[in-house]
Amino acid sequence: MTYLHSINQPRDAALAVDQVIRSRRTRKVLGHLHAPAHIPHGFREQVEEAVRIAGWAPFHYPANPIHQQDGLDSCVPWRFYALGQAECLTLAHCLLEDEDGCVDASSTIIRMLAAAGSVVLATWLPEPDNSRKAQQMDEEHLAAAAAAVQNLLLAGEARGIQTYWSSGGVLASSECFDLCNIPLAQKLLGAIFMFPPQTDSNMDNMDVHEGKLRNRRGTPDSWRTWVSLDKKQEQAA
Repeated sequence: MTYLHSINQPRDAALAVDQVIRSRRTRKVLGHLHAPAHIPHGFREQVEEAVRIAGWAPFHYPANPIHQQDGLDSCVPWRFYALGQAECLTLAHCLLEDEDGCVDASSTIIRMLAAAGSVVLATWLPEPDNSRKAQQMDEEHLAAAAAAVQNLLLAGEARGIQTYWSSGGVLASSECFDLCNIPLAQKLLGAIFMFPPQTDSNMDNMDVHEGKLRNRRGTPDSWRTWVSLDKKQEQAA
């Protein structure tokens, strides 16, 4: 049972959401291609549920019509390209076969692909020109896509899925976009790795690293202040 399945009262809902937000943490799970992670039954369906919930993020401007094509014709300014485990492993082998030799079997990105049950490549959809208005809209598009990604991380956490938001690295390359049929007009916001819960049976082939900055964010008093306009109002009078 997930946190959200046990909600009965509004206060319970607030506490459940709070618990999911506070429980979410960065988990980088590293495996090996010769021993891919065991993916439990129903994992793909849980990822699909999380993706669907993530789509309820707010957005200000609709995506430019140039991005609303090839079946992905929503007006939201982001796109999610979800890979299952088989596709993650295939992608890893394709990257290893690249003549540029940017990665090898010990590279972090390859080891994460080996450990993942799914990876969601999240893109945002920029405006096609560089006008001042387009730049403003791009900021809104990027913020909306980031909100959708945060929704995905939280929805994953609520379902017991461990997540890692990677900036992408080689996954942002045109070669990877081509492999995954992602239009080059889109920009990668992040590769969201979705890992199944770690068990004693698969930990021998896995290394887990948590985010280093989690406990350095400080208390709210170090990044939040309540604004008072009393003095400014008195001066204006």
